[in-house]
Amino acid sequence: MLLSHHFTKPNSTKRIGYFLRQVGLMNGYSRRNGLILITSYLVCVAVLLFASRIVFGGDSPHELSSIYEISTRHLPEQFRSISFDQPNVEVNKWLGNCWHRTNVEDALPTGGTGMLTIIYVHGNFMERNNALERVRIVDRYFRAQTDRPYRLLMLSWPSQREKKPLRDVFSNAESAECQSLYVAWMLQRLRNEPQVSLLGFSFGAKAVTGGLHLDAGGVIPCYSALPQANQDASLKYRLGLVAPAIDRHWMEQIGRHHLALTHVDSMINLYNSRDPILRRFGFLDKFSRPIAAGFAGFTGFEALLDPRVTSPLAGQSRVRQYDCGSVIGTTHSEKSYYGECPYFRTMIQHLLWKDSAEVTCNAPLVP
Repeated sequence: MLLSHHFTKPNSTKRIGYFLRQVGLMNGYSRRNGLILITSYLVCVAVLLFASRIVFGGDSPHELSSIYEISTRHLPEQFRSISFDQPNVEVNKWLGNCWHRTNVEDALPTGGTGMLTIIYVHGNFMERNNALERVRIVDRYFRAQTDRPYRLLMLSWPSQREKKPLRDVFSNAESAECQSLYVAWMLQRLRNEPQVSLLGFSFGAKAVTGGLHLDAGGVIPCYSALPQANQDASLKYRLGLVAPAIDRHWMEQIGRHHLALTHVDSMINLYNSRDPILRRFGFLDKFSRPIAAGFAGFTGFEALLDPRVTSPLAGQSRVRQYDCGSVIGTTHSEKSYYGECPYFRTMIQHLLWKDSAEVTCNAPLVP
């Protein structure tokens, strides 16, 4: 009988009745009192949930936040111009348990939403699945530090590892700057938003600074210019670069992306003076032998005489730079910066427009 009892599949009514009888026996109540007990418990839970929605005004800020993937992975890896009116990008939205195809207007409404918008551009050797996972990790860091709703947009570009990694590095270095055109297009559609933040890692930083340069009316040799430069005099952008794989001179007054900071309110650069990958950055150009800003920081004109100088850009007091090498060690890992470098907390607060000078750099940052 015991075996038959366990392997018999009773219907839902019998299951509920059996459960209630067990509750009554275990607690010394009758079957009726057990039902009353369960009902009372469910009513209390419903009341608490209803009260919490009243107190917090319906949906929580995190529920109002959203994550989008703006993908160019199906497009050519290298190009010199795009259609700024109708770029053939693919847009996907994270629904909490899956990604769902949507449209450009949903992710980048030209009318403006008044919501903080954050653009994230990943680095090199990133498969699409890894990129989709990485943007959700980045989102958790933002959520842990704010109650404010925001929109997180990831530019997902073709940077996957191929069979010949060394050749891929040279190819993806050029592809990253091509993506500047799409960053500029995104900024163009976000001009009605009051606050926009940009976060770029490694080669993704090249796309970010290039896009800011184009948005301000700059020109990159051999690339098409933005149809209409941003004429707004306000400083509406906040910039965060992590291990930027770009020449440390590129944002100087004569640099390739010299207009990148035109509309930037402030910028934070996290670099690693012990980075084994960016230490060899000079091999990308054997003639100029560039030094990566992710290895030694950005510099001003004084660095033309002394390449070891790591002071901030000349005349740019709104630029802050932090060397994370003593904490994260010999690595180029994006996750190491996020999970171990204490200054990443400062960057998160910065990108969320939390103007607080009291940010504790050594406080734990758990996503």
